[in-house]
Amino acid sequence: MVLIERIIQEAIEKGASDIHLLQGLKPILRISRDLVEIQDLDVLDEGELYEVYDYIVRGNVTKDEIYKDERKLDTSLVFNDTRLRVNVSYSMDVPTYTMRIISNDLPPYETLGLPEIIKTVTYQPQGVILVTGKTNSGKSTTLNALIDEINKKQNKKILTLESPIEYRHTSKKSVIIQKEVGPGKDSLTYIDGVKNALREDCDILVIRRDS
Repeated sequence: MVLIERIIQEAIEKGASDIHLLQGLKPILRISRDLVEIQDLDVLDEGELYEVYDYIVRGNVTKDEIYKDERKLDTSLVFNDTRLRVNVSYSMDVPTYTMRIISNDLPPYETLGLPEIIKTVTYQPQGVILVTGKTNSGKSTTLNALIDEINKKQNKKILTLESPIEYRHTSKKSVIIQKEVGPGKDSLTYIDGVKNALREDCDILVIRRDS
């Protein structure tokens, strides 16, 4: 097992929400809001961080160009059926990583502690719903729980534009089409995705982005 796979496996086993990889430090996990080093691993050096980069990019020329041109890359990774949202940036000209582990089990809407009125809004024939908040405040979980609630109880065509896709939905009572946005992806830009949505006869358009 290569180093990054060992780190991800330990993060999953310990119930971590995030993984942080930086030069000169041991791999760090966020567990219940605390930052905890993986003690039985060594301090990460530049070579190991570039090995992680090769593992994530996997020779994808488009991703490599984006990272080098924009000095950052937002992408996703799958390890043993577990999805991770990955941000790669630079620190002292060396790659640094933040990886969010995405649970395979989307919590039911009822468990989120949200007001009942929010669910009733999804039955409105038209309008705009904004889900906002700071990092780690539960925006993606809330949004996807609402999508799942509609999917289970309403007969709609739902189109999502995401960068990257986090939760994978399966069509139930509704029909769901999920599109990843970015160079080489399902839709090159959000603008392109929105324009094409007008031709796709969707009832609900979901636009999810973190910045």
